[in-house]
Amino acid sequence: MEKKILHQQSRTLVIEDEHGMKTSYYPSLTWNGLGYSFPTEQKGIPKLKESQMLLSQLDFLTQEAQESIPKLVDIGRSRKIFSAKNILRDISRRHESLNQDYFYASDKLFLENQAYLHSDLLYLIATTDGNEDTVGHSQLVARYSLLLTKTLGIDDRAFSFEIEKGAMLHDIGKIGIPDSILRKPGSLTYKEREIIKEHPFLGYEIVEEFMFLQKASRVVLFHHESYDGRGYPYGLKGEEIPLEARIFAIADTLDAITSDRPYRKGESFRVAFDEIERVRGTQFDPNIVDAFLSIPEEKWKQIKLETEQSLSNYSIH
Repeated sequence: MEKKILHQQSRTLVIEDEHGMKTSYYPSLTWNGLGYSFPTEQKGIPKLKESQMLLSQLDFLTQEAQESIPKLVDIGRSRKIFSAKNILRDISRRHESLNQDYFYASDKLFLENQAYLHSDLLYLIATTDGNEDTVGHSQLVARYSLLLTKTLGIDDRAFSFEIEKGAMLHDIGKIGIPDSILRKPGSLTYKEREIIKEHPFLGYEIVEEFMFLQKASRVVLFHHESYDGRGYPYGLKGEEIPLEARIFAIADTLDAITSDRPYRKGESFRVAFDEIERVRGTQFDPNIVDAFLSIPEEKWKQIKLETEQSLSNYSIH
């Protein structure tokens, strides 16, 4: 792959693959032989053996008024991260033979393998999160992303498969965020908002070592970037943001607006369309918004209905 500097800006490295697809990375990412990863010192995370607890990596500190020593919270979070890694290793072993020739298989075999991996990733989400809303959200935004990808005229099944995997795993990093923050019924404090902003980093840290998720990890890491450069974690702007992340961001927002949250009821699809159109060119890529708005409301509703019906077939413990 060819490596380029975007607009002569030293802060952004662009990777262009053999198909001409461009993906942007921050230069603090280092090449690990398979893909890019964060130097642990950049995040203040010490390198630990897997036999050690991940508590010191999570950096969720709380200060008791009567104590001077900060405490790390929620020991179960580290266990969930280890569990996710172990499940992904099992999935990786089962699918490693598909890495190279997978996309040249027959359509029937491709669809069978795709369904198999889809089921594995659902198992991962259900096992490490255990919340039906999370499983349903992951399935729904994956299907939304595929519809939007198709509407954009992208018929590369490899691209579609990667964005589907990335969409399903986009919030995997939230297993390291305390439930007291994720499910808080009221407004978040500044500190709580900053903690939530760590989930793309943590999610990327969980998935980046696995070859079959290298491209999908772009969605995990960059799905909160904003087209005008005001997003996070890096403030990438315009086409600096990987295409798959720009597509997914709209699908994610559609579900966020139309679904119930602990602090509010979900809005109508019409309200979501108006809001997404309002931030066209600021939060979202205007060309992708145009494609999004060209899709009839009934198609989005049908996808949501089908996803909700399929979710009833899963038992989450």
